[in-house]
Amino acid sequence: MHNEQRNHPRISVKELKAHVSIDRVRQAPIEIDGDVIDISYTGIKIRLNSPLPEKSEGIVKIVIVLPESKIPITIHGEIKHYCPHFEYGLHHGNYSTEEALDELMFECVKQTQTNIAMPTI
Repeated sequence: MHNEQRNHPRISVKELKAHVSIDRVRQAPIEIDGDVIDISYTGIKIRLNSPLPEKSEGIVKIVIVLPESKIPITIHGEIKHYCPHFEYGLHHGNYSTEEALDELMFECVKQTQTNIAMPTI
């Protein structure tokens, strides 16, 4: 078994939609939708509806509508990992406010706990 050496644990989420914008230098911005796979206080893994162009460098803006309150939260970061199946790892630890991340993480944990099936007795 492989233990991850992370400072902040990942929280797996379901049905959390995101809109991604990438402002690129001397090129048109990229706008694309996707689903959040997991999130932590410093990173987010997202599956986009279509692939990004090769070497899509620039500051990434992700808008996520919180599942319960329906409040939109904006996270800024940069792409760190290109994974198969249009999945991307983004680092946002130095770009987003702690308050926005706290609110997002709270609702993600709450959503995960309510999705756990309780055994019937």
